[in-house]
Amino acid sequence: MSDTAGIRPAPPPIGDLHVAFTPRLAVLDIDGTLIGADLILNPRTRDAVRAAASRLPVILATGRMYRSALPWPVELGVVQPLVCYQGALVREMPHPDGPGATLFEEGLDPEVAMAALRIARAHDWHIQAYQDDDLICDVDRPEAHLYARIAQVPICFVNDLATIVINGSTKVVCVSEDPAVVDECVATLRAKLGERARVTRSLEQFVEVVSPHINKALSIEMVCRRLGLSLADAVAVGDAPNDCEMLAGAGCAVAVRGARDEVLAAADATCSGPEEGGVADVLAHFSLAG
Repeated sequence: MSDTAGIRPAPPPIGDLHVAFTPRLAVLDIDGTLIGADLILNPRTRDAVRAAASRLPVILATGRMYRSALPWPVELGVVQPLVCYQGALVREMPHPDGPGATLFEEGLDPEVAMAALRIARAHDWHIQAYQDDDLICDVDRPEAHLYARIAQVPICFVNDLATIVINGSTKVVCVSEDPAVVDECVATLRAKLGERARVTRSLEQFVEVVSPHINKALSIEMVCRRLGLSLADAVAVGDAPNDCEMLAGAGCAVAVRGARDEVLAAADATCSGPEEGGVADVLAHFSLAG
């Protein structure tokens, strides 16, 4: 879809997209895509996803913890395994007779997590870890409570986060409401951790550090293989840099309007934000909404 100068044009609105593509599944991000900062699910989106999930597989892929993500597929009638922690965990939905089985898990190397912790402490950035699907902090800062409010999970406080990450952490996350701090955090962690970690953004306030061997797309493919499908069979919708691989691998990729340039560059079309029911528009475009 590049022009003659080699510069990719801006993706069109989903209603103006004309491609001969019939999705065999839908892949959806949660924060910034299905729900906005108010954590409210637009009723039109809820109904559209429920209708789509009754007709074809729907996969939710998120940076959220499993316990934090779980209410949303329940609300939406989605039954496929959840892709969580940027793809570091793939876990089935709970069954009537017990919890969902873990299908895949790859945490951050402890030495890399320790290096990220030292860097964050040197710059006085808030940093938190995750173990056994718990959110763990060692300093009671506003940033921790911001994250906990969005994730809707409790904070487990410990005396020293190093005692946690040295034994393994699914990921580590730095949190700041200052865009300049977030930019500096991303650049510094990428420069100092190099190929030992993948540093990406989810929400604008969150800098995510995960294993370099995982991303949403790779874990989505694991779920797709169980269905006899691939990500190339999917329409995918996302809004943030952590969605870029997912969008690049999808048969049709839709970015939420206003996303960063790198996200738009991976998309075939754009949709409205969650407050306006953009995902519902995407599903309706492909006659999946009812």
